[in-house]
Amino acid sequence: MPKISDAHEQQQREKILHAAATCFRDRGYHETSVQDICDAAKLSKGGLYTYFESKDEIMAAVIDESFIDTLRAAQDAASDGGTAIDKLDRVAAVLVDRLVSEEAHPVHSPQLHLEIWAEASKNAHLRALCAQAYDRWKTFLAGLLREGMRQGLIRPDIDAEGIAATLVAVFDGLSLQESIARTHVDWPSVMATLRLGLGEGIFTSAAGNDRTAAKSGGRQ
Repeated sequence: MPKISDAHEQQQREKILHAAATCFRDRGYHETSVQDICDAAKLSKGGLYTYFESKDEIMAAVIDESFIDTLRAAQDAASDGGTAIDKLDRVAAVLVDRLVSEEAHPVHSPQLHLEIWAEASKNAHLRALCAQAYDRWKTFLAGLLREGMRQGLIRPDIDAEGIAATLVAVFDGLSLQESIARTHVDWPSVMATLRLGLGEGIFTSAAGNDRTAAKSGGRQ
């Protein structure tokens, strides 16, 4: 029997996760059966069980995909250079793009996040996965804020961890509102307002001068 290539295995896993995320988002976790996921992925149960042993294991992989994939994209955006404020702006742009894009993977939808939070509140393993993901996000954002402090662009007296936790909470809170109330959040406007509000509170005068110089340079 021919060996399944790593690329094919990854493709099949991605197909299952996409199908599962779509089902969890549209039907709810408990209303989705393994057969529903198989039908959406166009696989037999035997084919699905080659990659995942249970629906719980699939949900754990969906959580990993939802949190870690976005964090990886944010880290890539931050690695392009510039000041810490430039990096924070690019990270925000990545997050907004994933929330508003019509072609976004279902793992990024607010409705799916609601299902994840509901299950994590009752399942210790899923709760631990979410907690670990939140810790990684807060550590990443706090690191960018401290980098800004070293550059003299962010006030040294602020609580980097507290601001990072607040930023994560803003995204989660608005996602929860969007998923429960079925209201549309104007994410670009929210980010612009948050950027302005944070700028007034945590940026130094040097940051303002740096941004003004950058804009002036762009018009020359």
